[in-house]
Amino acid sequence: MTHTSQHDAASRHGTRPRHEPVFLLAPARSYSTVMVALLGGHPGIYGFPELLLFTADTVGELLYNPPQPSGGQVEWLLPFKLSGIFRAVADLREGNQTGPAICRASHWLDECSAWSPAQLMDHLLTLSYPRIGLEKSPETVASRQAFDACLTSYPQARYIHLTRHPVSTQRSMHRHWLRRYPNEKTRVARAASAWYLGHSRIVRRLAGLPDWQQIRVRAEDVLREPFVWLPKLLDWLGLYSDDDLVSRMTHTESWQFASNGPSGDLYGGDPGFMRSPALRAIPDPGPVAFDRSWGLPDEMCGRMATLARQLGYPT
Repeated sequence: MTHTSQHDAASRHGTRPRHEPVFLLAPARSYSTVMVALLGGHPGIYGFPELLLFTADTVGELLYNPPQPSGGQVEWLLPFKLSGIFRAVADLREGNQTGPAICRASHWLDECSAWSPAQLMDHLLTLSYPRIGLEKSPETVASRQAFDACLTSYPQARYIHLTRHPVSTQRSMHRHWLRRYPNEKTRVARAASAWYLGHSRIVRRLAGLPDWQQIRVRAEDVLREPFVWLPKLLDWLGLYSDDDLVSRMTHTESWQFASNGPSGDLYGGDPGFMRSPALRAIPDPGPVAFDRSWGLPDEMCGRMATLARQLGYPT
């Protein structure tokens, strides 16, 4: 039985109580925002901004006690981190993300503060149906608790494991985490840990799932050859594709969340992408060779190299 027929059979036998979402799983700085923008260009997919749902037990906790970055609270991050959930609610309930719509979304979420993350996700999936809901939040794989909550809430969801070369990922983290971790040694250690632990969790927890529920793809491959890799992903999702459709999907600037919104201060994804959302070519990252100036222990570099090979990166 193919993955599509297995999925359809599950639906017919009543084992899918919700419209199952697709979760794109990746640590931070993995091109996950542009991947959602690419896939969200398909008429059969609703690409959510980052929702952070599985970092809290209730909607109220998410709104009023949002996840803290490792190493302590960083006040300037909070509006950025909460933008996605406001944008999704406004877009799906009102069809726009203007200031008044965002304000009403905030009030509506206040009224739903006792809901669980799954209840809110179910509501958003119902509003976006019949499109497949696709969501990614790096925080989902940043802790065991959040990842467990995701898997438990949606045991029949589908999962895209998105990878990126460990060296280019960590270099990107070093650049973008300057304000979060001003100490260079701390920043380098946090970046290595985020890449290694995030991908290790994904590999370990998806290992027992059937093929119809999981697929792994290198971000570099998709961004360098979208006409090769997007049809493969769409086929796995059971969706139609042709060259004209894929061409339209490559216009990532057309994603409804591919900017800072009408107010100019909304986020819900990579700030760099929001500022310049057009699809760009990326260079071949080459073999895995860690910069000795980072000062990472040889044992850590060895473990990352081993995992990188498992993910398809030459060393």
